[in-house]
Amino acid sequence: MPHGIRTHLNERGYHEISKKIDFTDRVSFSKGIGYLPDRSVEFFADVKFGDDSNDGLSIDQPKATLASAITAMNARINWSDSPWARADILNIAPGVYPENLTSLPYGCRIIGQGDCWDLDGENGVVIKPATGAAVDCTSIINTLIHNIAFMQVATATHIFQADNFNRNVMSHVVFAGIPGASPTTTRGFEVVKDCTGSKLIDAFFIQVKNGVYINTDNANEKQISGTVFEDIKMGAVSETGFHFDINSTPCAVFVNNCIIGDNSQVLALGIDDDTDAVTVSNCMITATNNDPATGGTYYNHCYLNGALIT
Repeated sequence: MPHGIRTHLNERGYHEISKKIDFTDRVSFSKGIGYLPDRSVEFFADVKFGDDSNDGLSIDQPKATLASAITAMNARINWSDSPWARADILNIAPGVYPENLTSLPYGCRIIGQGDCWDLDGENGVVIKPATGAAVDCTSIINTLIHNIAFMQVATATHIFQADNFNRNVMSHVVFAGIPGASPTTTRGFEVVKDCTGSKLIDAFFIQVKNGVYINTDNANEKQISGTVFEDIKMGAVSETGFHFDINSTPCAVFVNNCIIGDNSQVLALGIDDDTDAVTVSNCMITATNNDPATGGTYYNHCYLNGALIT
């Protein structure tokens, strides 16, 4: 424990730091140590113990809903600043959040506690609305989303959709349709306008018709470029694992180290790349077919039903 720092048990049994650390004279940038900038604050959400009348700025005064926390975070942004991003952190306590999110925070980090593989929400964060999409928003920009499960309990068009998904990282996330049923949810992760400079890594898709569905509109100067999909696993997917619309016009787009499809559900197309321009490497595909069926220079060490794609 650093000198001058003390902890105590708060009313919920958590250790709490009773004195703030002065980062300004303890951080050496040359050593690569991270820090929380002065412009940043931490927000807390807890579906069990929270209340939306709280300010959400401490673990003892969390917001009850993610929507309330997101509204408070985005209200802090001054778009005329540079950088405008506040680098705030939203800490989400384990539990099931029955919300339809129509916005996410900009320029921040959203961290789920526990583990997203716990789809019961006992020790993981699950966003699972009664109907409709878990996320359906206009833009997500300059944001890190980590360790969260997005689920459906009823038939829906998509689980997670954004018009514009730019300069983001999503990691260790789950997109799950109705458990134990044939896929009814149409799309797991969908972008419909612009997907630039982003990463989707360490993701799991289950019980959806289409896993990653990119339908960007290049005709309106929207595109998918500089984006990486890596370490993604898809099971019980029926129509396509990855879909790239012909209007996407990819530039520097990679699909790496993925397992697409399994024997529990017949998958029609492993990768449906209508652009013939996405670079695919080290992928195992279990599906009726692939489009394009021959990889050319765009497929490297990829297998369709055990046969090397050439």
